[in-house]
Amino acid sequence: MLINVALRKVTLSEQQHAWIERRIRFALGRFVSRIRRVSVTVGDINGLRGGVDKECRLQISLHPHGEVIVADVDTSFEGAAANVSERAARTVARLLERSREARSESDRNRLSPSRRMPSEVSVG
Repeated sequence: MLINVALRKVTLSEQQHAWIERRIRFALGRFVSRIRRVSVTVGDINGLRGGVDKECRLQISLHPHGEVIVADVDTSFEGAAANVSERAARTVARLLERSREARSESDRNRLSPSRRMPSEVSVG
């Protein structure tokens, strides 16, 4: 799983950068075979004015196709990253479960006896 971190109007320490990446890997690790890439954007919405304005946004590219985008705002970059990681894991799990159910339903419909051609009956 490739994780790319982009910074917007902010600088992060090496520890913060490593913590955010580690947190995302931990949250999404069980989906590593289904995730191609995770783009992380970290920014400070209000700049120096302060407040609850630290944003973390994840854009997750799924294999074979699909994309999940989740964002969260908190008072710290770590808090925003933790929140968005948990939300992203729940969202990816829900999306993959729906996909699995749709495939299962499709298989059931295809193999259902009611969908088969009736066999010929000779009366005689």
